[in-house]
Amino acid sequence: MIILQIIGGITLVPWFAVAGLSFMAFDAPNSTKKLMPWVFVLCIFSYPFIVGISYWRAWADFELGFPRGALIWSSVPLIIFVVAFFIITRASNIYDKLSNRKQ
Repeated sequence: MIILQIIGGITLVPWFAVAGLSFMAFDAPNSTKKLMPWVFVLCIFSYPFIVGISYWRAWADFELGFPRGALIWSSVPLIIFVVAFFIITRASNIYDKLSNRKQ
């Protein structure tokens, strides 16, 4: 459980760069009046809270004698990180394929 939490804590390092770049969602004209850029930035900035809450819940489950629940809660940040990584990499590949078709 501790190793999972250390690895999950390391995912906060790339989060700083992503959090800084997330404000580029507002670069398009009138994008501050749209909902999706706000949702995107809110999701990005909620990640550290998700990490903290899941680790707090993991230790609470561990204290109550539920080690399997503690491991699951410790894995939540890693699962979110891996899913987000695959969404970002697959979305960029799909965008590249679509942009090459138009040329």
